[in-house]
Amino acid sequence: MWLRQLANAMESATLSTDLEGKWMFFGRFLIVINCATFIGLALWTLAQPQTLFEALQISGSSRAAIIELQVLIAGSFIAFCLLSASGIVDQKKTKRSLIGLFMINASWFVARCIALIDGLAEENSTYLYMGYELAMLILLVIALRLVSGPRGRTLFRQEDTQDFS
Repeated sequence: MWLRQLANAMESATLSTDLEGKWMFFGRFLIVINCATFIGLALWTLAQPQTLFEALQISGSSRAAIIELQVLIAGSFIAFCLLSASGIVDQKKTKRSLIGLFMINASWFVARCIALIDGLAEENSTYLYMGYELAMLILLVIALRLVSGPRGRTLFRQEDTQDFS
């Protein structure tokens, strides 16, 4: 009888480990998508700065100004990728990477909302970026919830068994 209970416990532990692996895969998949986006934008900034600046309607007044814009934009995207890439390889860092990506996307989303308060954008690309950021925030919240596991009530989780007699 106890052997059967042990077998059932081991089977459920294996199932939960497989399930955790699938949720970790989803979180890592989101990290890979964000890192690929960051590296793509960084390479675009370094390889074709004029194209990017024209798309963003930014103009550098001198070559030094263009270099500084490249450093700010490409350097920031490379740093974002390096900070979050550790969650791809190390399972212990996946949650931290997801939290970091959530903060980055939330910051962009909030900044975009604040900028739109001043006036609506003439270009639809602003709303496309905003939609991407919102979708990524929702997916990151789902991944964080799946990686963290369910949270129950914590008030009565650990009951004290003291004898007051």
